[in-house]
Amino acid sequence: MAMKQHDGKDLIRAFAPGDGEWLAAIYRRAVEKRTGDDYSDLQRSAWISIAPSGEVIEAFYGDGRLAFVAVDEREEPVGFSDLEKDGHIQFLYVAPEAAGRSIGTRLIATLEQAAREEGLDRLYSEASETALPVFLKSGFKRLQRRDLMIDGVAIHNYSVEKRL
Repeated sequence: MAMKQHDGKDLIRAFAPGDGEWLAAIYRRAVEKRTGDDYSDLQRSAWISIAPSGEVIEAFYGDGRLAFVAVDEREEPVGFSDLEKDGHIQFLYVAPEAAGRSIGTRLIATLEQAAREEGLDRLYSEASETALPVFLKSGFKRLQRRDLMIDGVAIHNYSVEKRL
């Protein structure tokens, strides 16, 4: 998919090899800095303990799924998301310094367009408490709360789905 300009600053483009380290850093910063109102320090530490490395993201994004990166006017990544072949969205993260620019919403819109082009009839994901409003704003339905354990720490998220 070609690069798209959305607001004169941030662009959504396809993932490129070499983006992995940037995206891993965005993941960690987003959890550290953006989820404090919704999760305790202990929960955020547990979450960060399972954060993918840049190499892991590169491997995920080489498996045939569609992956998109939002970049700022300097071409530096500020957000990312992906679409697996069955409509699952594994990642949706926006850098804290880019919060409030509708990047998450625009990434979801890009995924939805790609899903329609692929003939998919639904998108689904697991949304954190912090990300849930972005998914709901984009037309997803909250299906159920999921209570999880990460290294003995209780944490939760929500199953969400959008029929296309």
